[in-house]
Amino acid sequence: MGGAIRILDLFPDVYLDEFKEDLADRRSLAEYLERQTNGAVTLETVFVDKGNASIEDMYDEALAAPYVLQKVKWAETNGFHAVVVDCFIDVALDAARELVEIPVMGACQSSCSLAARLGGRFSVLCVLPDMDRPIRANLAKYGLIGNLVSIRSVNVPVLDLRKDAGRRIAEEAKKAVLSDGACTLVLGCTGMSPIAKTLRQELVENGLDVPVIEPLRAAVYDALNCVLLGVSHSKASYLPVKPKHRVLDWEP
Repeated sequence: MGGAIRILDLFPDVYLDEFKEDLADRRSLAEYLERQTNGAVTLETVFVDKGNASIEDMYDEALAAPYVLQKVKWAETNGFHAVVVDCFIDVALDAARELVEIPVMGACQSSCSLAARLGGRFSVLCVLPDMDRPIRANLAKYGLIGNLVSIRSVNVPVLDLRKDAGRRIAEEAKKAVLSDGACTLVLGCTGMSPIAKTLRQELVENGLDVPVIEPLRAAVYDALNCVLLGVSHSKASYLPVKPKHRVLDWEP
């Protein structure tokens, strides 16, 4: 494989000014990857053209799915080596793997599988109670539901995470460890990525030495690992999409 490894970070939301800090965080990660690999790995972030301002339930996921698939196909056509779906609900992950041959990673699957490996029992800290059902459905599908001890909601919408949500997340994180018996914590929204280090530090200061898994980075490093290993999802499992008559607002 010649040239840099190109990974696409795909936001399944339409862009709003509220995402400026999230975008800055992704750019910081991209700069870190380029610096650490002497330019051998690049990370580019794009938003979908249509859909929702945020993904917080199964309805939002269904509306976003066609436009996620559009960008995943665009990524493969334009020479990216892997795609990361930048949302904890793993929007259209299975369908994306059917559509393309390059690795497609989801934030929930990557972070929760890592959490299970690092500590066995884990808790997810999510934004709203609405996300409980889709998260549990995904973990059941991934074979990880037995490792889940709790899903704790901070009851803050995605677009309001910057408004003192850090305090609420820290409170629920402590309860997850002390009351639920979690040995690993997973941030249940990629919008929480900027607080991962400070949350970990606060937990350690309170005598709670448990890993805090930030889902976006877990998925990015999973994607990079697949590219370096030269593997992708199995086409015996994710069978290629069959041509048929379809009426869409984009070319599949």
